Amino acid sequence: MKKLILTDVDGTLTKKSVVLSHAGYLIEQGIIKDDGSYKAWSQDMKNESLIVAVAENYRSQITGLRESDMQAQTFIAKFFAKTDNWYDTLGRIKDKQKEGYEVCLVTGSSDFLIKHLADILQCNYHATEYLKDENGCFTGNVKGMFSETQKDDCVQWNYNLNEYDEIEAWGDTASDFGLFKHATYKMLVDPTFETLKTLAQKMIIDLIL
Repeated sequence: MKKLILTDVDGTLTKKSVVLSHAGYLIEQGIIKDDGSYKAWSQDMKNESLIVAVAENYRSQITGLRESDMQAQTFIAKFFAKTDNWYDTLGRIKDKQKEGYEVCLVTGSSDFLIKHLADILQCNYHATEYLKDENGCFTGNVKGMFSETQKDDCVQWNYNLNEYDEIEAWGDTASDFGLFKHATYKMLVDPTFETLKTLAQKMIIDLIL
């Protein structure tokens, strides 16, 4: 009996954005500079315009750097070790794996970060690809995994869903409907009222955490 969990990461497994937390780490290490957006965001973490500003500064500042400059494995190890970074869904993932579930992370976070988290969790992943030039330097361009359509296409391209007897999807935003639409069991984690309202019109939610 084949069983699969398709799960988002930021806001579903983690309480904090992996990418924005990495931006803070790189600023602390002196690898990139804060243009003021990170300091402002750290005092107002629900501010959407500041979230975008930090992410754009991050993408801009790592342009021309290499993956080896990112200290990604060290950062993820430290991030993983802090229990207050995680919802209890992290424990649920481990329990589900013991029950024989295959797990795949489908996330807008950076591929060069998520691959280390996937190694720790011993699962598969599909994440935003930060593109590199012929010298291995980041170009500033990305192949995203942000929208409902991108997540939907990813699942359909990479999985023969008919092989699975049970499919669970876990998410926290409306874009995760790209995962939910393929699942027999749908779990919504700490949603905003708007997200709950939007998704409730599209599907039956089995569990809200």
